[in-house]
Formats: sequence, C-alpha cells, structure tokens
Amino acid sequence: MGGRHYSIKTLLVVIILLLALPGCGQKSYDRVPTPNMGVDPLRVKTGGLLQNAALRDTLRIGTEGNYPPFSYHGTGGRLTGFDVEIAEEVARHMEMKAVFVEAEWKDLLSGLIEGKYDTVFNEVADNKNRRALYDFSNAYMTSTPVLVVRSNEKKIRTFTDLKGKTAAVEAVGEYQQIAAKYQSKAVVTKDFTEAANLLVNRKVDAVLTDSLSILNLRQQTPDLPVKTADSLNYVNQVCAVFVKGNSDLVAAVDNALETMQADGSYLTIWKKYFGDSPSTQRNY
Repeated sequence: MGGRHYSIKTLLVVIILLLALPGCGQKSYDRVPTPNMGVDPLRVKTGGLLQNAALRDTLRIGTEGNYPPFSYHGTGGRLTGFDVEIAEEVARHMEMKAVFVEAEWKDLLSGLIEGKYDTVFNEVADNKNRRALYDFSNAYMTSTPVLVVRSNEKKIRTFTDLKGKTAAVEAVGEYQQIAAKYQSKAVVTKDFTEAANLLVNRKVDAVLTDSLSILNLRQQTPDLPVKTADSLNYVNQVCAVFVKGNSDLVAAVDNALETMQADGSYLTIWKKYFGDSPSTQRNY
C-alpha cells in the first residue's frame, strides 16, 4: 500500500510553523511559572512588563551608578553596591539575568515612564508624592536622616544646633531641604565619602546623611573620628519602583524579596555592607 513521502526540509518547516502557534514552544502563554516568581508572567495581563521580561529572560533595572554604598562603580569599574546586589539577587530568584541601565538621579524615575527599564533599585524612598505616579515594592530596607559631627564636637548636638553652621550634603535626596529647614548653609558633595572627608578636615561643621551610609562608613573605616549626634524621628521606606499598572511585576519582586529573607541571601548582602543584622527582618 502506497503513501506520501515528505522530505526532511518539509518536516522541519512544519515543526517550526507549529512551534510558532499559540500554546506551542517554550515561550508560549502556557509556560509554567518559576517557583520564585509568585505569579504566572504569561497569564496575568497587566502592563506587560513582567511578561516581556520573562520572554527576554532579563530584568532591566535602572540605577545611578554614582551613589555609594548603594549604587556605584568599584574595583575595575564594575557596577556594585547594596541596591545593585539586592537587585541582582532579586533577578536571580526570578530566574532572570539582571541588566542595569544607568541614569542621573533627576532622570531616573522618569525613565520608567519612558520604558527604559522595568524597575528602579536606587535607595528610593516611598512617599505620597511619588505614589501618585509610581508603584512600589515592599521595603527592602529602611533608613533615617542623621546628623554626623566630629567625635570631639561639643556644640552641635541636635539638628537645631545647625543654625548658622555649614553642613555637607549629597546632591540627591532630601538633605539640602533639611539643611535649609534648620538654617544651615549646605555644601553639596558628590557622595558621602567626600562629605565625611570635609568634616574630618574641618571644612564643614557637620554632615547630613542617612543612617545606612554612616553604618557603611563605620564598617569600612572604623577609626574615622566622626559620630552620629542626632537623628530625625521618621523612617524612610526604601523600595523598588515601577511604572503604574504592572501589579504582577510588583508581586514577583515582592515574592523574590520574601524568599531572599527566608534563604539568607538578603542577610548575606546586608552584612557585607552594613555589618550588624537589620533590627527588623520583616521591614528589611
């Protein structure tokens, strides 16, 4: 009994066409989510960022690259920092590769709206004004504004003592506004290391920074003659940031952060930069 005979080339064409159909092939909309994703990236339809990231197998992350110890270029020019390593580990837990896109602080969040990256990890605090435009993950760390002075300083004990004094501040964040509030002259520096050097060399009277930067400084240079004189009575919740309408991506990042707490990978990164364990594991 006769039958039709097909060439290998014809069969390959048929297979390729079948794989291109919906529901066929590894990249189909029936792909099983990874255990650490927390959501199915190819079934939940929101803004599409998680779906596109899953198809690329890469998570695009916006960061500054010049804000130590959170995001900066270290030995050999390699991008590193606490936020960078947390973001890399989040992507790894989502079974993706982290791809970083650097931007200046003033353009960092707007880059989300422009579609330059999927999320931002860069010591960004959650607040009411930003929530009007962006969504936030659960906090992966908290920080408090602090007043740093020389170890032998006796006249500057609280923020109110800053009136008429000079205070070194970084260009990013809220510290220029804090200096103005307490009638101090702000000296803008590129980073906290420069600010601390100005303080030690008596070029300024104080430094305004965050509690985590001073923790990192004490770990790197424990003999530096500076101390924390005062802190403000509120806490900044530092989160990953997303363009609105991508609740599935937010959920996936939250799930990865939660898993990192459980498996110890978060704590390993924390201790590398800040030494002691964070006081509250749940709020990072």
